[in-house]
Amino acid sequence: MAQRSDKRRPRPATKRQYPRTARLNTLLQQIVAEYLERIDDEQLDLLTVTGVEVDADLNKAVVWISTLADESRDTEILGLLVERYRKPLQAEIARSARLRKTPEVTFAFDPAIRTGARIEHILSSLHIEGDDEGGEGATE
Repeated sequence: MAQRSDKRRPRPATKRQYPRTARLNTLLQQIVAEYLERIDDEQLDLLTVTGVEVDADLNKAVVWISTLADESRDTEILGLLVERYRKPLQAEIARSARLRKTPEVTFAFDPAIRTGARIEHILSSLHIEGDDEGGEGATE
């Protein structure tokens, strides 16, 4: 019996171009965003899913959200998401993603969005007249 000569390239054992958790993060972000979009709850208006981070062992998933609501309503919004929508959302993830193990979903406000908004507010409140005075950067 002749031996087969495999000339296929070996697959990388540990590293991929696009790791599984990154693919899963993107998939879960789409599922969560679509689910929250279908909800008809005025308290969740203008809610945006900015990202999802799944642990490597797929036990937990943090859903990062942002909203245009006042910061004073943060605990109210998080409480509503956890109490009323977390379990149906996990069921939706299980149906749509077809995972062996569905991660436990937690919600958190995305600090990058709020920090960026604060920096933008600070910059817009500064009055820099630079070229009007002809001081810095002016050539003779």
